[in-house]
Amino acid sequence: MKNIKTLSLLLLSSAMAFVLACNPVEPDDPNKGKTNPEELPVDAINGTTIAEGMNACGLVSDASTGKGIPGVPVTDGFNYVVTDANGVYQMAANRYTRNIYLSVPAAYKIPLDPDTHLPLFYSTKQFNRNNVNRNDFKLEPQAVEDKFTMIMIGDPQCQTAAQVERYRTETVPAMLNTINNGQAKGLYPNVYGMTLGDITFDSTNLWGDMKSTMSNLKTGTGSWFPIFQCIGNHDHNSLVKSNDYEATEKYVEFFGPTDYSFDRGKVHIIVMDDIMCTTVNSNSSPNKATWSYGAGFTQAQYKWFLQDLDQVQDKADKAVFLCMHIPMRAGAASGGASFNKSAYYADVLNQLKQFKEAHIMIGHTHYQQNYIHTGYICKGGQPIYEHVHGAACGGWWSCDSNVTGAPNGYNVYEIEGNTVKNWTAIGSKTNSEYQMRVYDGNQIYNGSKGYEYAWYRSSNKGGSGSITAVGNANLQNAFVVEVFNDDERNWKLELYQNGVKVGDFKRLGNGSCCNICLTSYFFNELGKNTDTWVNKTASHYWYFVPASKKPAEEKNWEVRATQTIPTSGETNLYTCSTLTTDYGQF
Repeated sequence: MKNIKTLSLLLLSSAMAFVLACNPVEPDDPNKGKTNPEELPVDAINGTTIAEGMNACGLVSDASTGKGIPGVPVTDGFNYVVTDANGVYQMAANRYTRNIYLSVPAAYKIPLDPDTHLPLFYSTKQFNRNNVNRNDFKLEPQAVEDKFTMIMIGDPQCQTAAQVERYRTETVPAMLNTINNGQAKGLYPNVYGMTLGDITFDSTNLWGDMKSTMSNLKTGTGSWFPIFQCIGNHDHNSLVKSNDYEATEKYVEFFGPTDYSFDRGKVHIIVMDDIMCTTVNSNSSPNKATWSYGAGFTQAQYKWFLQDLDQVQDKADKAVFLCMHIPMRAGAASGGASFNKSAYYADVLNQLKQFKEAHIMIGHTHYQQNYIHTGYICKGGQPIYEHVHGAACGGWWSCDSNVTGAPNGYNVYEIEGNTVKNWTAIGSKTNSEYQMRVYDGNQIYNGSKGYEYAWYRSSNKGGSGSITAVGNANLQNAFVVEVFNDDERNWKLELYQNGVKVGDFKRLGNGSCCNICLTSYFFNELGKNTDTWVNKTASHYWYFVPASKKPAEEKNWEVRATQTIPTSGETNLYTCSTLTTDYGQF
């Protein structure tokens, strides 16, 4: 019996050896059969040994082939590594790490959350710095987009459910209509959105609702319209009164990292938190509090920024977008905060000069302004352009206007190759052709509260504190044109009469005039009573005095405004032939 047993075992062993030789198998996977391998100890991934002391690792693979993708930048928000030849990354993550995430290369689609179709390029489970955190990512390859479109959205800043509803029923459909109408004309391919901060107004109870308004947006062609997010001062949770870092925790849970980047076409897009919180003050928001703040970057952020730029090859042949909330704009005060010039102001601008062209995308002010950094010239010969965007909520949803007159809305940027070919400001209740209003510089405005305003008076008083709205003497007897999205270099305004050019308009300097018609509306009809409503930081006002000195009596006239896009040479012609005599006409 013993010999028979031995013989049987020998025969079985030989048979198994034969089967294994004919059907070789991979070594046993220690995580085989486990539903969450990323939560277990990791010794090796896809042929790469994970070094001792690495507490963040994972595989970045091609969704179509399953193969690892080498050279993909991966960050913990403080430092970068790149995936190796096997598509594996590993790092000793910073103690303050919340997410591990990718800087998605241009040759791959932006990963989208299957439930919301919002960008999902980051890990979502809580990071445990005492464990090995494995997070894998799959990227779907695509042809690099030579043309794509960015829609920039300033400050939705919703504080109530009714305001969320306005955003949902006014702004969002307007953006989709713009996309669909443009695509029907062969415009606006490959569209992405970017909210430039202040998603709500210290109203953390509304973050879920606001996220829902931006979820699952589909264009007429059947493609998704994914919206990225940038944090604003009112997105720093004022219910947390300890420090800036903890004040961003809930935002990150809802919307993902605050400092990140991605590539589309030949453009590198960087998003950063430039809010520096100081103390918490009481206010009337649902949170009953708001953070006081300055603007700038910490040393850790600037270090991350430099590492991020190090991942970009051939910078001189690419464009760069830096998306933030508070303007840099020479460090000038803006909406209660100024960009701290010692907080890496010049350093950041000098780094952006490495690119063919550079555009800084900003919100915060609730008015439009194109600021040209004339002292910082990019490789393509153009200065850095800072685009300060009006708010989607305008004057905090009190009417249909921002505080200097541009309609509530958003901006569209068309990119071809490494150049911004065109940019347009569009009102949520108007269209891309509506770029200006024309006023009679002689008109006197008043209203239900009896405050009187004139374009040509240097001092117009209103409100219980006799708040001054500044007019300008040059506007008396003149056609006054407000161009919503102008700048001092790239626009030309002409007056035509009976089809013949009569003359050229002159532009007022910044800080020299308020929108007098709008100011009357704010103080006389809406009962506003602070200097927020008499903003004159950015001038959008042009003037021309006709021979009659009576604009209201002129006939058959037309204002022609020509915009030249400095980075592409593209021109846009806009016209207007009617006077705005009452703000209610809007």
